[in-house]
Amino acid sequence: MVVTSASIDSLPNEILITILSKFTALQLLPLTTTSHRIHDLILLILHHRMFEAGALKRHQLLLEASHTSNRGEGYSICESLSTKPLNSSPEQLSSSLSDLSDLYTSFRPLKHSPDRSAFRTGFADGGGWFFPTPVAPQPSPSNLPDENKEKEDGLVSQDILLESHELFSQLCTHVNLVKGSPRRGLFHSCVNVGEGILRVWRDWLAEQTKCEGGGNGDVLWADSKNTVGLRVKVVERDVVPVGPPLRAGEERDVSYTLFYEELLVRTIRLLLMVERSEELESGKEGNAILFVLGNPETTTTHDDAAPICTTDSSK
Repeated sequence: MVVTSASIDSLPNEILITILSKFTALQLLPLTTTSHRIHDLILLILHHRMFEAGALKRHQLLLEASHTSNRGEGYSICESLSTKPLNSSPEQLSSSLSDLSDLYTSFRPLKHSPDRSAFRTGFADGGGWFFPTPVAPQPSPSNLPDENKEKEDGLVSQDILLESHELFSQLCTHVNLVKGSPRRGLFHSCVNVGEGILRVWRDWLAEQTKCEGGGNGDVLWADSKNTVGLRVKVVERDVVPVGPPLRAGEERDVSYTLFYEELLVRTIRLLLMVERSEELESGKEGNAILFVLGNPETTTTHDDAAPICTTDSSK
């Protein structure tokens, strides 16, 4: 009787893909050094998962980007648009891990509806303390051209006012991934995708207003790793002069409105957080956070207005 040995390389691709598909993205990445064949199969799996994660079929992305003095104004739900490399448009199969890291998913932040309730957060442990976070009002600049008003009325916006001595303004940015449930306002999981500070300079704002369409396509990144960024349209607003006349060489007060046209999220980060959300939903770990939908001035809660969001306790 002749006994022949077989290696993993003798298995067909279909079986290898079935085996590797059982692993998470974090577990797959170290396996890419096993062989060229395993490397290519893992890239194929990750490429498919990243485009599926970018569609957010089972999750929602929440954006909060407001002035640092107005933190907690409220979140905007983001609508998924597309997944593609940052500097090119065709969706082609990535040939290396570095190509995967260049993929970004774009989202459109949706403006708050007039009847949308605010979020109030607090621990769901019976402690009985809550923090009101009213929804941010959306400005309506009066100096916009009539043909642009309809488009910009549907965009989330933020007012920026720079006094004569100020060189920049800062926006506190948080992006969270949540998993909904059939019960209104109840989240099975909530994980942080990215956060940071967007610094908006006076000179940059002035340059954007000179460009056609209110911007040249620059991305404002919230972190040094370029994980989360915003593309904005800048519209200058009229400012009523206050105080004594300006001296020679002194800057004037300026006011702008930033319209959030596109939110960019690095897709590999989004995939990792989607898988993290699935782990939290399975109940393996996490603490409960209570999101209360209702009047922010009211501190009482009811069973039908107490959404629970499980957060990552390992960080």
